[in-house]
Amino acid sequence: MLDILEQIPATGISDKIVGFQETDIKSRPFKLLRSALRKRMKENGSQAIGVTSPTPGNGKSFISSNLAASLSRVAREATILADFDLQRSTVGSLFDLEPALGIGDFLKGEEVSLSQIARRVEGSNMVLIPAFPQHVATAELMANERMADLISQMRTFVGRPTIICDLPPLFVNDDAVLCAEQLDGVILVVEQGVTTRKQLKTSLEALYPTKILGTVINRFSGSILEPDSYAGYMDYY
Repeated sequence: MLDILEQIPATGISDKIVGFQETDIKSRPFKLLRSALRKRMKENGSQAIGVTSPTPGNGKSFISSNLAASLSRVAREATILADFDLQRSTVGSLFDLEPALGIGDFLKGEEVSLSQIARRVEGSNMVLIPAFPQHVATAELMANERMADLISQMRTFVGRPTIICDLPPLFVNDDAVLCAEQLDGVILVVEQGVTTRKQLKTSLEALYPTKILGTVINRFSGSILEPDSYAGYMDYY
């Protein structure tokens, strides 16, 4: 299946995507996150994971894209990165994609197959399923039967892939909650010095009963990582 998908040239990928680089010091936080997440997913039998944040700008798309890239280097099966932030999609731009068919078109019930919207990142074991801005009621798309069908198809699209879903921010609309209901768990991205305790508490309440696999502290400056690291990982307690 990977061989027949349209390929994304590696040359156009943003410099922000460091997860493919095993020797780059900037990729170290994502390797730590990768190891912790793989352990948790193995314990829980999880396959499809969402990544969200309380508010826009916390860095969830950056985290999800680099996490998926890092996972693709060690996973036996393919790693899928799916962009479900339909109103503010940014994953496509990180991989230098021109607007085309995407997740929104699939969810609208048009005659679009998963293989038509999936793209393989050249020279990698990663499949990108992008979205492009949709000027429609996205909550209705997230709640319809096509959404459940899409998640189901992704689970067996290329063997048994690891699936990372970039979800919308929780405080923008209820899209993230609706999508999370279809997944095995969620990672919550918070921003050091920006996300408040109240926002964290409200986010956890909004996601319940979806399993929270952990939190990522973006722009973390603690001692366990290099000073210029992007993220830190800690278990949810």
